[in-house]
Amino acid sequence: MKRKGHLAGMFKGNEENKLKIEEIRLSPELLRINARYTGGGGLAKIILILIVFLSLVFYKDIIYVIKDKEPDEQLVLVSIAVLFLAAFFFTLYKMNRNSGKFLIVTEKGFFIESEIAEIWKEIDEYKWIVPSEVNKDIFTGQKEGTSLMLFNNKGTWPKTFDLMSYCIYFTSDQMQQIDNICQRWGVQKTGC
Repeated sequence: MKRKGHLAGMFKGNEENKLKIEEIRLSPELLRINARYTGGGGLAKIILILIVFLSLVFYKDIIYVIKDKEPDEQLVLVSIAVLFLAAFFFTLYKMNRNSGKFLIVTEKGFFIESEIAEIWKEIDEYKWIVPSEVNKDIFTGQKEGTSLMLFNNKGTWPKTFDLMSYCIYFTSDQMQQIDNICQRWGVQKTGC
């Protein structure tokens, strides 16, 4: 049964991605890297949970305080509350999105289950993303780690695969393995 309508292209791409993952999975696995959430996840999560918990405990007092204010002050206070809730849910989403995800690199290509998949012969360039002092975590003071960006410039629409957005960070040994794989496949290393 064929799909029709404006969403047909989206489902076609998803099916193609699944087929590509299966094709890549059949070749020998060379490297597996677990995603790790940096960004002070533990402390940020505790603070946000505490704020939401206190808001739920004292919601009657908060509503009473808001009702005594002018309409423009009420708008500001409600906006702040909504902003804290949005930050809380975004933090939970970001942590849960990447938990249990991992990058698998094989002789044929690489993939992150149900997210991205690409075959090595389709990749033109790659670049290591080395953290600077600016990228330090505000809670722990630690740098995120070195990540990878891959470029597929073939076809009508070039593709960029930024593995940092999936919280994939590499050790120096893993970086050397990726350098060797890319060199074998003729993938050019670009400047940082």
